[in-house]
Amino acid sequence: MSEFVTANVEIQETAATIGARREFISHAVEAIKAARLDIERQIRRDRFFLTTMEPYEPEEESTRVIKRMCDASKVAGVGPMATVAGAIAQEALEAMEAAGCENGWVDNGGDVALLLDDAATIEVFSEPGSNSAIALELERTSGHLGICTSSGKLGHSISLGNADFAVVIAADAVLADALATAVANRVSKPADLKTCFDDFRDTRGLVGGLAMCEGSVATFGQVPRIVEAEHSAERITVHSKMSSSKYLGAQRLHPEVGT
Repeated sequence: MSEFVTANVEIQETAATIGARREFISHAVEAIKAARLDIERQIRRDRFFLTTMEPYEPEEESTRVIKRMCDASKVAGVGPMATVAGAIAQEALEAMEAAGCENGWVDNGGDVALLLDDAATIEVFSEPGSNSAIALELERTSGHLGICTSSGKLGHSISLGNADFAVVIAADAVLADALATAVANRVSKPADLKTCFDDFRDTRGLVGGLAMCEGSVATFGQVPRIVEAEHSAERITVHSKMSSSKYLGAQRLHPEVGT
């Protein structure tokens, strides 16, 4: 049995950290390339797919990744590109699983797809310059798990709200990414935390979530134990061309997986 390793991969705009046994890494990389190719072809076919912030109806002949992005965006009421990081992470994780992987994760710039046979700690948010972070203690999963985040204050992703962060835990990273965007869009002030999850209470596949605005925190559904963890900027999955202080302060999601 080969060792568990982490690999940092940059493919054009995609920056991912992959954790798995060594022989599975190449499967994830090839899946990232294939997913990106599908998405790029769709954008060339219809530029509106890239720019719309509303759900998008896929064509019958659309590929699986495009249909998954569109399905999740419809559930959340956001544009399909709001799911792109989670969709690529999910495709990569499933490629490793198909090759026999039972314990691994793909962190695509903070949107994470996981399949765990051991406990893990995943960092959620750190104030810029802080040495500590909010983190979640995860247990072994019975299947896939997606943990994705959106922020109205930090990071490079578009948000219509002002949340410090909104994290969603779902059955896969495609849905988690879409819902994280939608929840963050609904938080402009601390009072919005009371209702930001209301529209999605009955969403199939949604496990739970948490959101913070101006230091106030709201949780929804099943949320793992929240702990304080040591923060290390070097462990964040950040694209080499996006290493500004603002981006690094947007402590996205970084898993520290036990092996």
